[in-house]
Amino acid sequence: MSRPGAGFLAKKSTQPSSEKIPTLGKAQVEPYAWHFKRKLAALSPNGEPPKKATGTDQVVGLGLVAVSLIIFTYYTIWVILLPFIDSQHVIHKYFLPRAYAVGIPLAVGLLLLLFVGLFITCVMLKNQKVTKKVQ
Repeated sequence: MSRPGAGFLAKKSTQPSSEKIPTLGKAQVEPYAWHFKRKLAALSPNGEPPKKATGTDQVVGLGLVAVSLIIFTYYTIWVILLPFIDSQHVIHKYFLPRAYAVGIPLAVGLLLLLFVGLFITCVMLKNQKVTKKVQ
């Protein structure tokens, strides 16, 4: 048995409430703003807020995005559109054989997993050495 008015489907009262909804004034908000500014300043070593990316970082980022977009477009055309184009068409000479469409991503994925595993192993071994020195 459930009690009346309990639960998700309970009807809400249509009568206006006489309770006043509390609001935060500027004096109450300022200490919180100061707290967040202090936390933000703590993120950088010199106490200043973090800076935006430099021009070089932006160029490198744009280059990585461009290369990723080119690879994605090439792979999408290769795997999705090429099977519907006649095999004698001239466009086929710009793409690898279809057997590589699975092999290359599989090899890249396995290499990625290998490097991630090696990185985690190196970090764990390094942490073990540090804890042995401390003890």
